[in-house]
This record gives sequence, structure tokens and C-alpha cells, in this order.
Amino acid sequence: MERLKRDHARQLVAGVLVTAALVVLVIGYANIRDEIQVAAQMPYVLTGGIGALILTGLGMVVLRSQDDKAVLDRLGVLEATNDELRDRVEYLTQLLETALLPDDVTTAKATPQMVSTRTNR
Repeated sequence: MERLKRDHARQLVAGVLVTAALVVLVIGYANIRDEIQVAAQMPYVLTGGIGALILTGLGMVVLRSQDDKAVLDRLGVLEATNDELRDRVEYLTQLLETALLPDDVTTAKATPQMVSTRTNR
């Protein structure tokens, strides 16, 4: 349960911020719905509308940062896998280079002895 909270904390915060933006809009609308004069409506529109936009923007930024965190985690795994594959390719390259050396270099290092498996009868 702790891991679930930790993994989805940013999503929860983003949801709370967007919900708060909706609440601010509803409260702003409830205060101006009966007003006929525009001059009386403007303070509620400005504070409610701008406040809701700011809260929504913050919610989207937090939600986007959750996506960025997931992408960075996946990128870290890919980099680790890439490093491991690079090491394996280097090892295989070394094996191939030692196996495909010219004959005069290999004979200078060690002279192989021929073992006969035939029996004369």
C-alpha cells in the first residue's frame, strides 16, 4: 500500500488541484448567477476564473511531472541494458579477434600439437 501511495502521489495531488479549480469555478458562479450588473460580476469572474486557471495549470504541471518521472525511470533501465549489451559485444569482439588472428601470430605464441586419433592395423 505504501508503494502505491508513493507511486501515485503526484497523480493524487494533480487530481486534488483540478478538483479545487472546479470548486472555485462553482463558487464563483454561485456568487454571480443572480447579479445583473457586470460591474458587480467582474471581481468574482476575475478571482474565480483566474484562480481556477492557476489551479488547473498547477494540476497539469504536476500530472505532467509524473509522466516525466515514469519516462526517466524507463530511460534509466534502457541505459543499464545498453551498457550491459555494450560489455557483451566488446567481450564477443575480443573473442573473435583472438580466434581470427593470422597464423604466424598464433604459431609464435603457442605451437599446437597434433594428436592422432587413427589406429594403424
